[in-house]
Amino acid sequence: MATEDAPVALAARDDDDEGLFSRDINGQLVRLDSPTESDYGKNVTLQIDGKPITVPLAEPLKDAQGNVVLDIDGRTTPRYTTIYDAALKLAGDDGKIAIPVLCHQPHMTPVAVCRMCVVQIYGQKRGKRAPERKLLPACQHQVKAGMEVFTMNGPGEDGERVRRAVGVMTELLTAEHLKPAPLPAPAADLAPFNELQQLSDACGLKGSRFKLDVLAVAPHPGQSLDASSSVFLVDHSACILCDRCSRACDEVQENHVIGRTGKGKSAGIGFDLNDPMGDSSCVQCGECMVSCPTSAITFKPVGKVKLPQGARNVEIIPAEELMRDSLFAGVPPKFLFWQEGLVVRRRVKPGDFLCHQGEPGNTAFVIKSGSFNVIAGKEKAKPGDKKRAEPVKAPEPWKVTAADVGVGEMTCLSGTPRSAEVVALEDGEVWEVRRNVLDRIMRSPTQRDRFEKIYRKRAIGLVLRSAELFKDLPADEYKKCVEFLQSRLTFVRVNPGQTIFEQGDWADAFYLVRLGHVRVGISQFGKEATVIYRSAGSVIGEIGLLAVSPDDAMKPAEEVDRFLAEALSAAGDNLSSAVPAGQRSATCTAMDHLELARVGRNDFLEMMLQFPIVRRRLVEVSLTRLRGDVDTAVVGIGGALMREYVKQGLYQGQSLLVLDLDKCTRCDECTKACVQEHGTESHGLPITRLLRDGLRFGGDHLIATSCRSCKDAYCMIGCPVDAIHRGKHQQIIIEDHCIGCGLCASNCPYGNIWMLPNLNDQMESANPDNPTETQKIARPKAATCDQCDAEGEREKPLPRCVNACPHDAAHRMTGDQLLAKV
Repeated sequence: MATEDAPVALAARDDDDEGLFSRDINGQLVRLDSPTESDYGKNVTLQIDGKPITVPLAEPLKDAQGNVVLDIDGRTTPRYTTIYDAALKLAGDDGKIAIPVLCHQPHMTPVAVCRMCVVQIYGQKRGKRAPERKLLPACQHQVKAGMEVFTMNGPGEDGERVRRAVGVMTELLTAEHLKPAPLPAPAADLAPFNELQQLSDACGLKGSRFKLDVLAVAPHPGQSLDASSSVFLVDHSACILCDRCSRACDEVQENHVIGRTGKGKSAGIGFDLNDPMGDSSCVQCGECMVSCPTSAITFKPVGKVKLPQGARNVEIIPAEELMRDSLFAGVPPKFLFWQEGLVVRRRVKPGDFLCHQGEPGNTAFVIKSGSFNVIAGKEKAKPGDKKRAEPVKAPEPWKVTAADVGVGEMTCLSGTPRSAEVVALEDGEVWEVRRNVLDRIMRSPTQRDRFEKIYRKRAIGLVLRSAELFKDLPADEYKKCVEFLQSRLTFVRVNPGQTIFEQGDWADAFYLVRLGHVRVGISQFGKEATVIYRSAGSVIGEIGLLAVSPDDAMKPAEEVDRFLAEALSAAGDNLSSAVPAGQRSATCTAMDHLELARVGRNDFLEMMLQFPIVRRRLVEVSLTRLRGDVDTAVVGIGGALMREYVKQGLYQGQSLLVLDLDKCTRCDECTKACVQEHGTESHGLPITRLLRDGLRFGGDHLIATSCRSCKDAYCMIGCPVDAIHRGKHQQIIIEDHCIGCGLCASNCPYGNIWMLPNLNDQMESANPDNPTETQKIARPKAATCDQCDAEGEREKPLPRCVNACPHDAAHRMTGDQLLAKV
């Protein structure tokens, strides 16, 4: 094993063990150790085509979205920096990198199968400068101090050797796989972005010497055109086996549908058990198509986005214009052509509103010109309060311009309602961007850094404003809290089912729930006795950090607060010794996609010392929770009912269709009214959006199968064409450009979305009984309850299912309302 004192080779002489071994300066094999977080601070300097570049020895692992992968403790996973990483940094903002790739993408695991990124490396062997015997892949080879790298743009014989190797490999690939996109794909639009053609042009090739009839081999049956999908086309003969599609399917989307099949000449990609794409479990997310560097996977021009009826001063921005904008520089052109219509231009005049507080946040606004006022935190009048018909609180607005990039990105990314209203101060132009386009923009490191800084700055203010701990603080005190936590808060994203901390763990952090729900389980005598849930605005982890024990539960809050204040004041700089770390009093788990604001223990104790009002509130919250007074409506019902409430996901519901079985006569008027209300407009045939069936809760309450308008709408996650979004009343709306992939239906945990044939959109398909004939097949389209106000024309939703019930048995209510009723 290599040690810290052992000499390290400047370049690896790793003939057959590139990934596992290197050689020291004496030529002896040494095994490469895994990188550690300490390697982030170790810089190495190398040369690429004579230009020096200094990079860290290791970098933190990032996910497909470009986010640094963190565990719940905020720790990163180190990975060695590669030559390709160094070349990217040397290229700078223009992105003109001297190392070509076909199989590699920065957000994918390098596999080095195309060998287009090969470079000539010089290092040290026995104290002398020596070249590597063979060319090595830059996407996979780690950097070492003193390394000299020559790319295909390099001077002299070294650069020429690389150019010859890349040129021959490119010729071999173009001989069989360089083809235009098959119809009906937009071949002319996609041709300039075929990466194999671009590489051929870069190598100065005017065709291929290997494209000879005498060398031609009959194509394998599996290499024909696969047009079975209603959205995509798969031309197996254009596939270069780069595996970008399979890694996109596995690593980015985690669908695990695409893999290698066959051997030798018959090798290719396959879907499931080598099924046609349309017959496989593919959800048609498009990640494989966007990742494909050739014309092997392209798209059919279906599902065109339409502008809303009556929309004025709004127009669709063509893909060609988006590609000329620096904001979209890192977005694949294939994606922009496929998603054309999801970025629109809005021209505004003074007084025009971009959005209103409380509206669904389905888009972000990129400011191209003009200036706007942002007003956040308005308090609205309560229903029936005539004296407070107007907002009672109007915070000072702040001004945003094109220099601020845009607004609305927080709600667009999180799917939450708008937290502010934005009004134009002058004539201007705004580009309105849908969620999946914004996700693509965020994959660019440069753009992601810009948006992350904006997100962090705005999210800190929002999380403190909405947290129960900081509500109604005096203005000066609140401002000081924001300034104190500005650099101390970190945002942690937690996946559903992931444990945040377990009962009995030693407390090391305090959390504010920014988005989502937390399941709090309290065990006694080895069994879970109590289940509680916390929603956005709540705090968790305070009991362990304050070291408040059950013995303190009956003490007055003043006594506990006074003890903490005296202990912290007397501790000086060593606050951690003043209040010993306590143990967690419950196990907290993410119930859905969760975003937490995390404060470390030392910063938490410093906050307790500097802000007495906040400390007193935390003491009161902790003691109340220990006494069991909080959530008495929940805990007092009994553990079994609460567990059922959580298990059925009723806490998520903003519009549950609850049927009182004591009154219901099973007349089915609710279902009939649903069919009559919607008619045949959406699918060309009458369909229902509800089923008078489902699970019971609390005895005689039936939760019918109908959209619940969940707070955390799983159905909206990953829609490839962004055809599903929130409506005016937080209801789920499915637009006409739905491609029928079924992802929303499979994502819905409650079976409230149906995939039904859309007779308004039919495609020609081969007749399986007679291959010489074609037949028309209706494309599938999703359907779900829209509370009978898809266009948002009413001030309040008016679901016909409720109004049609002759016995007052059907009601729409939130999960909390149902729980209180039971």
